[in-house]
Amino acid sequence: MITVDMKEWTGIILAGGLSSRMGSNKALLPLDGSIVLEHVASAIAPAVSRVIVAAGPNVDAYQALGYTCVEDGYPGKGPLAGLHAALEASETEWNLVCACDLPLIQPSFFTTLQRLAASDKTHRAIVPRLEGRVHPLVGIYHIDVLPSLEQCLIEDRLRVTRWLDEVGCRYVEAEDLERAGVQDAAAQLINMNTMQDYRNLVGNLPPSM
Repeated sequence: MITVDMKEWTGIILAGGLSSRMGSNKALLPLDGSIVLEHVASAIAPAVSRVIVAAGPNVDAYQALGYTCVEDGYPGKGPLAGLHAALEASETEWNLVCACDLPLIQPSFFTTLQRLAASDKTHRAIVPRLEGRVHPLVGIYHIDVLPSLEQCLIEDRLRVTRWLDEVGCRYVEAEDLERAGVQDAAAQLINMNTMQDYRNLVGNLPPSM
């Protein structure tokens, strides 16, 4: 069995969006006695030695909750800017990344991705692809992708999936994840963009949460 040393990993939570469709900061919405951001942090923390929140304009709010935060070096350029800022602050080669609006994601999702990375000597980015849909904001990024990421930001090439193709990303299908130990990958990747999404999620929380 391949083992992964969590000391070699940083966890990155992308939480710098404006939540314009939600109407309020979705990372701070209450959920099962906590907040959405805390659910994501609790899932990623066991797999890493340090968690960084790419906070964008929300630094003060997250720091008040005790999180280590970074601001975008390229403000207004979307999730690539948040990923860039966090990778610059990372002190490890390997990084687990998750958007802040995936509160159903479980620790096993991240440890499974780590095992896939440990057995893969070629790819520097690994993200899920379920039923043809790429989920670039949850996955693995090696520090080596940073120069090409910065070049995209400089040139205003902000389409995430195009950049992933440029760096030769490995896309992991649902069946690969489930074969490796992830249960119900699609449910874990349900995100929230609107208040109705949030209400639906709250109304369908599993009993274990």
